Amino acid sequence: MVKKILRILIVEDTSERQEILRSLFKDHAWVLVNTAKRAIRLLDAFDFDLISLDFDLDGNKKGDEVAAFISRSRNSKTKVIVHSMNSQGAAKISRFLPNAEHVPISKMTKTNRTFKRLRQELSEGVDINWAFVFGRDRLSHHTK
Repeated sequence: MVKKILRILIVEDTSERQEILRSLFKDHAWVLVNTAKRAIRLLDAFDFDLISLDFDLDGNKKGDEVAAFISRSRNSKTKVIVHSMNSQGAAKISRFLPNAEHVPISKMTKTNRTFKRLRQELSEGVDINWAFVFGRDRLSHHTK
């Protein structure tokens, strides 16, 4: 099977989480930004396959402002994973992006197996089988 290389925008301001996300997406073409302003600039200029979005960011704007921009941008159909551990912030993002998937980074990295399964799913594209990733449904792993 040929691995799919995704174009990913990572929007995260915390260095520890940046390192985790860089590791998660290491087999893909990714860009990392830590402010809403920079994220919006890139979203206006480039097409992405996946956006990994945090709520709390450096600067005076939050992830919900990025989400509002995404909803009316060239990336409005792009898959969004809200990796924020701020559940209230994630709820604000979902008002603009109701199809975004809220999967806190702590859940993505809960076990080494979870992390590896998520990387495996990403190698096949953006349609992630979360039941497989989290081991709830071992027989449901899809093949593409």
